[in-house]
Amino acid sequence: MPYNIETVLLVEDETRLADQYAEILGTDYEVVTAYSGNEALDVVDESVDAVFLDRKMPGPSGGEVLARLRDRGYDCPVAMLTAVKPDWDIIEMGFDDYLLKPVDIHDLHDAVGRLEALGAIERETREYIRQNVKQASLEGEKDASALASSEEFEALTSDVSERSAELGDITAGLSQSETQLIIDTISRGLEAGRGDPPDGG
Repeated sequence: MPYNIETVLLVEDETRLADQYAEILGTDYEVVTAYSGNEALDVVDESVDAVFLDRKMPGPSGGEVLARLRDRGYDCPVAMLTAVKPDWDIIEMGFDDYLLKPVDIHDLHDAVGRLEALGAIERETREYIRQNVKQASLEGEKDASALASSEEFEALTSDVSERSAELGDITAGLSQSETQLIIDTISRGLEAGRGDPPDGG
């Protein structure tokens, strides 16, 4: 079943950036802007279809806001929007996409497309893709010895393998464009780890 994003919650504590991103997204979507984690938690409701969430904010951090959203039962797709390269702590975060600043108009609109594709997927498959994104992000950021010595990463890769065996072909029933968007999401996780600029950025 298609997942249509109409309302986006944008959470960014840098006012200039928040207003810039809101203007870009506002050409196609209803944008609710929050300039702090607390404000985001106050304004979020069932009308929100996707969230762009700055990771490093005063007060509740992006990671804390994300955890509270998930605890409240909000399972809409979330893209972390951050200048912080991925580290071990992302393993426990329930995000769907990870965008490294600076981002431009193409990055934001492409991300909405990926979030729409992910929102249309069953919960178990989406969680598998989330774990893939984290694995790719860490593989791009950490060297082989650090990965090999991390119990958290070992548990993550085991979880990915188990989910892969259980789910089989996760692209079954998806259109070619939806499949490509999912592949792009995982690939961008690897780029985030490496610090590579996205195509066209």
